[in-house]
Amino acid sequence: MLAFAVTGVGGLALKKLHFQLPKEAAPVAWATLVGGVLIIGVERWLRGKSLGSEVTWKIALVVGLAQLAAGIFPGLSRSGSTILIALALGLGRSEATEFSFLLGIPTILSASALELYSVLKKPDGLEQTDWPLLALGTIVAAVSAFAVVKWLLHFVRSHTFTGFGWYRIGLGILLLLLLR
Repeated sequence: MLAFAVTGVGGLALKKLHFQLPKEAAPVAWATLVGGVLIIGVERWLRGKSLGSEVTWKIALVVGLAQLAAGIFPGLSRSGSTILIALALGLGRSEATEFSFLLGIPTILSASALELYSVLKKPDGLEQTDWPLLALGTIVAAVSAFAVVKWLLHFVRSHTFTGFGWYRIGLGILLLLLLR
């Protein structure tokens, strides 16, 4: 609840301040590249260290801040940043991944509900929304997310995130080259 509260309060504050994400692709490319470097760096730093299984108050607070940062910086993965910071603070790989995805449930549902409320407040919001398509998209996203999370939780028990780090580095470089 602490991690969610940090994200929720911070997100509402940003909304009140009319925070807007940049429209350019360069910040996404740089965040993708830097995120990959950070993943590899943390994985190397963790090599040989024993990791814990308990989510402490400190981990919850900092993971909430990491999730908020992912909402501010385009290209910074919500799950990637929360898992990475939990690992860096000593939480085990499976526990960090599970905590990240459990935290994502109320966060994503709350953000979606807030956006839906904003649409419905508009005079023509109800008519301009394709409700069947929205419902279909929600169902497909939920089912695919469940399958991916289940697979990832199994995967992280025996693998590191180093491959994902290299993928992000390659993608970040490719995006920067395409932006030239």
